Amino acid sequence: MNPGSRFRLKRPWFHPRPGRWVVIRRLHRWAKRHFSDGGIAAHQKLSDAHLLALLLARLVFKYPYSSVWWSMLKADRTGLPSDTQASTRGVRLLDHLENIVCPAERCAEVIIDFMPLPICRPKRGKRCAFPGACWGHSTQGDVYGYKLHAWVSPTRQIMQYLIRPAHLHDTTVGYELNRRWPDFSGPKIIGDKGYCSLGFVFPPKTNTRFDTGWREDHHSKLRK
Repeated sequence: MNPGSRFRLKRPWFHPRPGRWVVIRRLHRWAKRHFSDGGIAAHQKLSDAHLLALLLARLVFKYPYSSVWWSMLKADRTGLPSDTQASTRGVRLLDHLENIVCPAERCAEVIIDFMPLPICRPKRGKRCAFPGACWGHSTQGDVYGYKLHAWVSPTRQIMQYLIRPAHLHDTTVGYELNRRWPDFSGPKIIGDKGYCSLGFVFPPKTNTRFDTGWREDHHSKLRK
């Protein structure tokens, strides 16, 4: 008997650099608490919890390309779905995952605004082939890329955010953010004139015929 054998660790997750499938098992145990792990449909090969564990493990090991990561998994295990099917189901589970990781907090008011995220200079926009990037307009001028739309609390805390192509209008993404409005206890959404629509508090324009809820002495200080 090797004298050092009794000191060996019997559990592989105590190793300082756990293997790929050890990390997946740990993520699977966490995902089973929040996602379904049974009742797989006839056209599905994995449960939601198992699929999410496989997708999150790619971020742990910092693989930039999902197709390469999925090819490595299929080389080790048989019966996995294709990369396209896994990515499509992963997008559907993303909303539920965001609600778990970033739970909503009660707030009375939030400030909504956007920030341009250009991926190249405007003169190189015609040659750029980045997926989903589009031409858009902001207060700084034309931009090629995306826009970051966010809810921010009066204490400058980001409540939620979305990254969308730059050509989408402010109110279009604003209504998408409003889907979680009840989760935040129905706060007042304070925007600028770009959010000139029902459901938002914004400074009135010269031709506005109704009360927008804007109070100059209060809301203008929040947006600064």
